[in-house]
Amino acid sequence: MAASTSVVFRRQQALLRTLFWVFKPFALFTRRIDWVVGPEDIALMATHIAEALPNSYTAIHARNPFYSVEYDAVIQTTSTALGGRLATWRRLYGGPILLAWLVNRARGFIYVGGGAFLEGHHDEREFEFAFIRRHGRRLVCYFTGNDIRSPRLSQQRAEETGRPNIGSILATIDPIFAAPEYDLARRARAQVAERHAEAIFNARNDQLSYLEGHTHPFLYFYPDEQFVDSTVKFDAPERIVVVHAPSNPLLKGTDAVREVMARITQSHPHVEYRELIGVPHEQVLAALDDAHVALNEFYASVPGVFGVEAMARRCVLVTSARASDEPDLGEDADEAWVIADVHTLHDALLTVLAHPEEMAAQAARGHAWAMANASASASARALALALAPATEPAR
Repeated sequence: MAASTSVVFRRQQALLRTLFWVFKPFALFTRRIDWVVGPEDIALMATHIAEALPNSYTAIHARNPFYSVEYDAVIQTTSTALGGRLATWRRLYGGPILLAWLVNRARGFIYVGGGAFLEGHHDEREFEFAFIRRHGRRLVCYFTGNDIRSPRLSQQRAEETGRPNIGSILATIDPIFAAPEYDLARRARAQVAERHAEAIFNARNDQLSYLEGHTHPFLYFYPDEQFVDSTVKFDAPERIVVVHAPSNPLLKGTDAVREVMARITQSHPHVEYRELIGVPHEQVLAALDDAHVALNEFYASVPGVFGVEAMARRCVLVTSARASDEPDLGEDADEAWVIADVHTLHDALLTVLAHPEEMAAQAARGHAWAMANASASASARALALALAPATEPAR
């Protein structure tokens, strides 16, 4: 298998080099693109980044089944009309073909996640990044989690703090994350990114990595129009609705959430617990509109995307994120939500439920923090500032 994939990688390289020059004269007659964003759309990050940047272009390997969004280019397809062989050919060689065309048209590339247009796992994108930079194009890396997180460094941090984190949990639930080869690959990926990228976005401690230089804070880009102003659900509710919607139950502390909520709903009959897994995004948002309390994740140092959605929808957010772990959150972050770990969740949630009259005010603080720090408008301003040096002409 390794030999066959290396043959494919060499073919991809040759195809990219050749087609770059074949496409070059045709690209002279097409519209120039400022930023290509892709090739993964993790939690809609590529979509939101592209929306924040005028004259951008989304180029994605495959659609996210949980989101109904349009992209400028999708490499893989689920259409059966193409036939199995053509679909396989498109999956293997559509990436280098598209990249050859885009390098001729675009001024810069923003890579979201750890993916590549070629089979980048062979060299952690060294060839691909070097090719882009050699032709004078801008390059930015936007890391989103396990694409850069080091389980070994995370385990060391867990031992120092006495609290488990996402990276340390990963190493216990799947042997692949504890393997030295996995950690070496993350080290190589960090080195390649720092060698070629002009700007790197990363949650420094939550996504603890081998990146050594300056990084920009992770930005959320939550749409401004999705922020809810109404507080009517806090007007003397007969039932308190608590929602948990984990994308990965093992990493979000869902076992602890279930145990805590079983105890609380038994002793507090007016509390209703709703858990959503693998449902359409619209259903999650509808649940947040009804919810008073949202349980996010309990091994993380920053709020997850669900946590930001919860604050935007005026829920009291309970999560393990804290400014002492991730200073980029800002000093006011700890007031925006209720801090709890898997071992303190029960008591923290009981305190929230004991003071229903304070829920609206707590939700308002979260709403204000999310608007100032995680909204699309705020993130767009921060992104433009961070990318300003990378928009200057190449040396």
